[in-house]
Amino acid sequence: MEANKTLLQSLYKKIILQFSKNTGKSLDYLYTSETYKLISEGVSDMHCKGHIYLTQELMLENGLMYHKGYPS
Repeated sequence: MEANKTLLQSLYKKIILQFSKNTGKSLDYLYTSETYKLISEGVSDMHCKGHIYLTQELMLENGLMYHKGYPS
């Protein structure tokens, strides 16, 4: 599925803002991530997910957050 480009840019902005609130890190984490690739390619309708969920996925991907269900 292909999402509206303007809506995608708005989603990226929200993810970056939420991510920086949680980590203080730069937006390089987003644009070099597998999460960004999946969103921009429309895989699994990732662009339909909420920005907080996607931010958490980005943090998990970069090892900045650990899933409660994962063993330590």
